[in-house]
Amino acid sequence: MPISFNITDSTSNKDLFLGMSRHDGRDYYQEMWGEFDTRFGSPVIEKYKDKYILRADLAPGGLKAFGGEKVIAEAPSNTFVYVAPRQGHAPDAIAAISERYEKQCVFFMPASKKVSDHQGALFAYDNVEVRFFKTAAMPMLNSYAKKWAEERDYTYIPFGFKDTPTVTAGLVNMCKNVSNDLGHDPSEIYCAVSTGTMIRALQMGWPEATPKGVAVARNIHPGEKGVAILETATMPFLKKTPIADTMPCPTTGAYDAKAWDLFEREGKPGSIFINVGSDDQINRNLMKINTDAINSQREWNDLGDWHANRSLKDGYQTFYYD
Repeated sequence: MPISFNITDSTSNKDLFLGMSRHDGRDYYQEMWGEFDTRFGSPVIEKYKDKYILRADLAPGGLKAFGGEKVIAEAPSNTFVYVAPRQGHAPDAIAAISERYEKQCVFFMPASKKVSDHQGALFAYDNVEVRFFKTAAMPMLNSYAKKWAEERDYTYIPFGFKDTPTVTAGLVNMCKNVSNDLGHDPSEIYCAVSTGTMIRALQMGWPEATPKGVAVARNIHPGEKGVAILETATMPFLKKTPIADTMPCPTTGAYDAKAWDLFEREGKPGSIFINVGSDDQINRNLMKINTDAINSQREWNDLGDWHANRSLKDGYQTFYYD
């Protein structure tokens, strides 16, 4: 049955303050980024007809490598805690960036009979620990992860890097690097939209471009989309669209690909499609892992993973408790 997400009419951008314009926002976040020396450089830009594709899928961890790098590099702790849902590239990005900076990550995951591919692929990283909990709602699991991190003086990363200004600064800086490579700003921006963190940052990084996108995962609330012109996806978030098989680059069928038809249909010359990531990295890591050996099922109120002094990652099914 087709679905439909509600999209606010509000054009407010919660990342802009005190009446700042998009140009003001670009300057504000560029100053926040400062002289930080990225280890990821600029993303690859490919020409597509009279348009462009931003190939963030070629970066370790995808687009979030450009947003999350400074957060991880400058955090006071060497260990990060994050909730890894069944679908999403943020955990892979956190693991990949942390690995590059020789830091550790602990992923809290919702218990299930079998891990998803996106979750199982995280077991391929040497710097990753994994802990499972039976939960009825992701906000509850995030509260567990936050408390667990605070008790150990680790760095908790909010789900989707939500409300993390440094991430916005990283994406604005990425826009500057892309424009330097192209010699100009894009005319329009096209991308999939979930929490809106990316589309809000991009419309400041390229303040003269028209931002457009497709809400693929949830309703869009006031302050989350800025001036972006959005339409709703018509299929569930975890369902992949067949359009992915016809696109000119590897992508994520349940996410980025759902905005491709809009880009093809409406994209003007000089517009850019943001390919946030692809499952290629996930699939490469999965080849190293026997996901059938991962015991991801837990009973209600089982907090064994909370107290384990060695995680499930070590041997997949072996636990050592305090």
